[in-house]
Amino acid sequence: MTSPTAPGGVHAELVEALRALGGSHPGYRAAHAKGVVCTGSFRAAPEASGICRAPHLQGQPVPVVARFSHGSGDPNAPDGMPSVRGLAVKFQLGGGTSADVLGITVEGFPARTPEEFLAFLRAQLPDRATGKPSPDAVPRFLAGHPAARAFVERLMQRPVPESYARATYHGEHAFRFVAAGGSSRWARYRFVPDAAEAFLSADDAAKRPPDFLTDELASRLRTGPAVFHLRLQLAGPSDPTDDPTALWPADRQVVELGRLELGAISATGAADERRLIFDPGNCPDGIEKSADPILLARSPAYSISYEGRTRGV
Repeated sequence: MTSPTAPGGVHAELVEALRALGGSHPGYRAAHAKGVVCTGSFRAAPEASGICRAPHLQGQPVPVVARFSHGSGDPNAPDGMPSVRGLAVKFQLGGGTSADVLGITVEGFPARTPEEFLAFLRAQLPDRATGKPSPDAVPRFLAGHPAARAFVERLMQRPVPESYARATYHGEHAFRFVAAGGSSRWARYRFVPDAAEAFLSADDAAKRPPDFLTDELASRLRTGPAVFHLRLQLAGPSDPTDDPTALWPADRQVVELGRLELGAISATGAADERRLIFDPGNCPDGIEKSADPILLARSPAYSISYEGRTRGV
């Protein structure tokens, strides 16, 4: 095992830990292994172009590919198992270029740095001597990391959505949005559903069929698109932009970027699962990354995961 301080070492170790947690599933993502790919379109709101000069925010319809997912690294995880759910959207900008926006059903993130996240993952792994997770490893970690404990508490308040289309998906990271005139502001994404939010208790979710979220989505799309509003929560002057564990106050201004409509499950879903990378660091002109260590670690970790799954690891 490489040292976390070696070049690229922590990125490989994160992927290794995620794969150990999810089990051996060659050809699948190390995390969010179970998913469903959809196609649709996005149209920016009239005010979006004044916020940011990015090409997909100028008002014309933009085709998208999106993926809903379960947070586990096990592609056979039952949909009723408590975990974060994800929505990843790839805006297809033309000329082979794209921009990605990702969100999860819990606000924030459990770790400030890749090394801290690695420690959180390892606390959940089986003990080498017993082959079972140590019963006090996770509680001990959470006791010393209040941000991680708060994240887990938020997750367990809403462990399973009733529908992929009835949950808000929060972007973990802050980005700087630059307008055509050069003005800029820091903000975080969120996808807010047109349909009312609805979550199940862990007990109720456990009684549902193992693929009920995918089945419900397929049924829903036969009658009309799943609609989300892409919005930005704007940072205040004192809000940290490089710490994904820090929630900004709820009264911060929220502005509309546009309307996302997902109309169909992809006919090439199996191939899409293998080839697509959704990376929040994939930003177009007009959107800039922060110095958030977790954000900066994601591209190299995703590259390692992608290389592994294309080799059938």
